[in-house]
Amino acid sequence: MKLTLFLLGLIVIVFFTSCKKYNEDKCKVILLKVDYMTYTFEGGHEQTLSGKLTSADTIPITIDFDPPGDFGNISLYYNPTGELIFDGSIVWMGTGKIKYPKTFRDPYKYIRLNDSISLPDTSKIQNIDKYIHGIQLDYPRIWDSIDDLLVISEYLKSHKKIYLFLYQPSVGVGDPNTWDWFVIMNK
Repeated sequence: MKLTLFLLGLIVIVFFTSCKKYNEDKCKVILLKVDYMTYTFEGGHEQTLSGKLTSADTIPITIDFDPPGDFGNISLYYNPTGELIFDGSIVWMGTGKIKYPKTFRDPYKYIRLNDSISLPDTSKIQNIDKYIHGIQLDYPRIWDSIDDLLVISEYLKSHKKIYLFLYQPSVGVGDPNTWDWFVIMNK
């Protein structure tokens, strides 16, 4: 009986140790959604990727952009693994939609800190959407909407650059009320 309990305990210890090691080998990416017009934090999506965290200070993202004639699309992939982290359609004289991620965690479910986290040096922030023109980047206003989230402090520990992406599902006449900023971080 004692031998059985000992073996059972050993199996449980090995299981939890291996799970911890497995999770340490993974990296995560988070997309935090901020309304373009109001700078209101609208939620986030965090996903665990199958690859390890790269040692570079950048986030290896590949952009697949299909410009809208009538309909277009933009997809972001985590380059080392090819995993999709964002996919959204773009409609000329209409409104596209986010196809991935399907859902975002509600903003009220994020733990808030008592103090704000200072805006990192803007050299640490990169705009990955090279297809937008004439859009004013107001880093302080975007950052102010998320600067008290615990998850931000956790991701900043990785010392990775912060990526900024503007999703414009409507172009042409376009309705900026349908646009969103995405702050992308990696750990």
